[in-house]
Amino acid sequence: MKDLLDQASSVHNTHFDGSVRFERSIFTNWTCAIADCKYCYLSTKPKHRPGNETTALRSKESIWAEALLCKKMGWHVSYITGGLRVERIEQLIPILEGLEQVLGYKVMMNYGPFAKSEIQKLAPYITGMGSAIESFDEKLHNEICPSKPLHTLTRYLEVVHEEGLKTLITIILGLGETKNDLGMICENIEKYNIDIVQLCFLKPQEGTPYANVPSPDTKYMAWWVAQLRVKFPTLYIKVALVPECTDNFHLLLDAGVNAFSRFMIYKHFGTDLAKTLVKECSSRKLKGEFLNVPELEIGDLPFGTETNEKVEIKFWQYVKRLQHKPRRN
Repeated sequence: MKDLLDQASSVHNTHFDGSVRFERSIFTNWTCAIADCKYCYLSTKPKHRPGNETTALRSKESIWAEALLCKKMGWHVSYITGGLRVERIEQLIPILEGLEQVLGYKVMMNYGPFAKSEIQKLAPYITGMGSAIESFDEKLHNEICPSKPLHTLTRYLEVVHEEGLKTLITIILGLGETKNDLGMICENIEKYNIDIVQLCFLKPQEGTPYANVPSPDTKYMAWWVAQLRVKFPTLYIKVALVPECTDNFHLLLDAGVNAFSRFMIYKHFGTDLAKTLVKECSSRKLKGEFLNVPELEIGDLPFGTETNEKVEIKFWQYVKRLQHKPRRN
């Protein structure tokens, strides 16, 4: 393992600068029209019926306020996400336009498969699209996600690439894969021109078939990261932060990750866990604030007066949540 990590670290240092960043994923809804992926907490919630109105949508103002907070704190917004087939394309486009105005850059989308006509409509407003693949083992994948068969996802990725957009996949470790699957995964990364790979641990959810399945440990994820880094020197690799594994996060940096997600900003900002994270990242330049809220100013917002006021209210609410004391892990 040490030799593998040393090799992966050397490859990473050759192709990337010495930084690591937190990438925030912004949810736009809390429901799903599929809602039968067996590991997902949304499978335990009422299923969204397309065409029906839902209260499980975030307001545009809250989304833009969260993006503004990320910008001020030095955190990168990587994509918007949520349950699949909840918002209409006509609802997503204004959200994306507003995000670009707030952040100064376009983001990706990570919901799951869209039709080619939908991708073409969304393409001017995003840099890429992706989906949770879970596993490239077709039998395993289709058993886990019966309403999201693997062939629809791979065709979707092909279309995303054909339209000149970046491609993102999320692989969830702990669903039943083995290290012997490495070759298959590498083949598919090449075949479907994947630009970004995000590795996540299975997070057991009460009420799902995986409720009592233990998550893998950090060394296991580090093995996967290192193998992918050596095989694909310039691949952008993200990992999902697991609070219980933060004290071994340096292993993932040694393995060659570029970024991490799932730092729970309102729960863990300024806590002992955040201090551990900062310490674990001492071998790299960690971008953004994790311990203290700096002096913040909103500046000019690009929306109309009424919308600007709503965004400002939500922004300061979010700042107050970061500043809340005392903090406990």
